[in-house]
Amino acid sequence: MTLFDVVQADEVVEAVLVIGNDVDWIDECQFMLHSFGFPSFAAQSPAEAFEKIGNRSISTLIIDQNLPGLDGISLAEDLAARTADEGRELRFIMVAEHATLDLVVAAVRASVVDILQKPITRDDLRNALLRVRGIKPESSTRKALASQLTTLSLEIQRLSNLMDEALPSFGKSAPVPEPASDEPVSAEFVRDLLRKEAKRRALLDGRLFGDCTWSVLLDLLAAKLDGREVSVSSACIASGAPTTTALRLINRLVGDNILERLPDAQDRRRDFLRLSPDVESSLLAYLADLRKN
Repeated sequence: MTLFDVVQADEVVEAVLVIGNDVDWIDECQFMLHSFGFPSFAAQSPAEAFEKIGNRSISTLIIDQNLPGLDGISLAEDLAARTADEGRELRFIMVAEHATLDLVVAAVRASVVDILQKPITRDDLRNALLRVRGIKPESSTRKALASQLTTLSLEIQRLSNLMDEALPSFGKSAPVPEPASDEPVSAEFVRDLLRKEAKRRALLDGRLFGDCTWSVLLDLLAAKLDGREVSVSSACIASGAPTTTALRLINRLVGDNILERLPDAQDRRRDFLRLSPDVESSLLAYLADLRKN
C-alpha cells in the first residue's frame, strides 16, 4: 500500500506540482512522489508554474523558496489568489536552504502548510504530505530516533571524558600547562573548557546544568584555532541538546549574526558553521581575561 492509498478517500486523483530551478532537485522530488503513488508535474519558473496550474488535478504544490525573479512565498500567494476565483484551494509546502524566522513568519501569513529544509528525506516529504491532508504522521519512529541521537550525543561526551582521563596512563603528559598570560588563547585551553562544560552538563543526567550555546561557541572557536571546519551536524552534537533543539538554536544564532553558515564547496548537501568575526574577537578577549584569573 502506498501513501496515495492512505490519503485518497475518493476517486479523485490529486497531483503535486514541484516548482524549482534545480533540475536534479525536481527529479529527486518527483521520484519520491512516484514511490508514494502521487502523479506529479514540474515547473522550472514562475511563468511555467502559472501555465501548469491550469491542470485542475493539481492540489498540492512543493515550491523552492529560491526562485529566479520571484520568491517562493510570493509565488504561492499569487497562485492561491488566481485559483481562488475558480473555487480551488491549493496547499503549499515550501522548501528552503535555511528555515529562518522571517521565512517562517512569511509562510504562516501566506497560509503555507509546511516548511522543509534541504536536503529533503523521504520521511520529511511523506510527513509533509500527510500534514497537508490533515492526517497526523506516525511519530513513534521520529521520537525514537530523536531519543537515540540524544543518547548518542551524551555517550560521545562521556567517552571523550574517559579518553581524556585515560590518556596520561598511555604516556601523555597530563594536563598541558596553561600558556603565559601574554600568549594567545590556545585550542587546548578551549578544549579544556569544553571538557569541563561536558562534565557539568552530565550532572543529574543533564537535567539542570549545561549551556548549549556556550558549548557550540567553544567548539567552533577550538575548531578555528585548530584550522578545522565544523559541519552543522557536528555542532549539534557539540551542543549536547536533542538534534531538533540544536538546529533551532543554530538557526537562531545564524539569524542573529553570531554564527556564519557557509556551504561546503565539495558537497552542497552540507553546510559549515563559523563564528562571526566580531563574536570571535569578543570571545577570545573574554577567554584571555578568564585565563589570567
